[in-house]
Amino acid sequence: MGANEAEGTAYAPGSRSGPGAIKRWAISLVIVSYLGSLGYGIVCHTLNFNTSSHPAMYFVVWDMFCGWSAYATRLHIVGEGEDNKYYQLAPAPWTEFTPYGDLSRHHYDPFLNHSSHIVRNCLAHTRSKPMRRILVIEEYWAKKYNLPESVWARFFDEPQQKYSYFQLRQVLAPNGTTVRRFPSWLSRQSQLAVSAQALAPHPNSGAAGLSSELRATMRPFDDSSSGRTPRLDRGSSPSLFPAADPERAPLAQ
Repeated sequence: MGANEAEGTAYAPGSRSGPGAIKRWAISLVIVSYLGSLGYGIVCHTLNFNTSSHPAMYFVVWDMFCGWSAYATRLHIVGEGEDNKYYQLAPAPWTEFTPYGDLSRHHYDPFLNHSSHIVRNCLAHTRSKPMRRILVIEEYWAKKYNLPESVWARFFDEPQQKYSYFQLRQVLAPNGTTVRRFPSWLSRQSQLAVSAQALAPHPNSGAAGLSSELRATMRPFDDSSSGRTPRLDRGSSPSLFPAADPERAPLAQ
């Protein structure tokens, strides 16, 4: 009988249960979930699918820290009214939302995914004149000009005079619909550097095959007929920005 009891209590590998089995299942589930999420991120990054659909995608899309640049950038959203005045549409006149530091929210949209929503929201709650078009203008300057004066003096002999570059990124219709899009200033400089041929210029209002809606948004800043934005002097920093600073859109009563 003792031998039978010894045989009955012998170890059987397939019959283990209890906390040990639960622990193994939990570890396996964590590993599978981790590898699965990383695989999903690789597929999304490869196919450019849902890469910015949720903030959690930042942890699984494999493009972290690859976008550092030597240039700082800001976005200017300006509305051209039918009264020939320019109105600042972001930040909104009633408040300025700064999610991180002292920068307004619209500066955190380099791909212009939300510019049309910002424009529609501002125009819906203001009493400005009707708009002809809305311009999204990108400003670039070298980040070295952000250094404190004491640090600048130790490394550079030249005066600390910031020079900005301005690039028209997007033209919107008065209802917020995107009519034209252009690459960023950095992207265009990269294209110019690697291209063996000159890039085609931005189309002007006299080009053939343009729709009437597109022609309506292509009026230049001044009354010249060239269809190009003239170079203007704004203090000591030449730019392509309108000469007069835009006014804030008045609040609706």
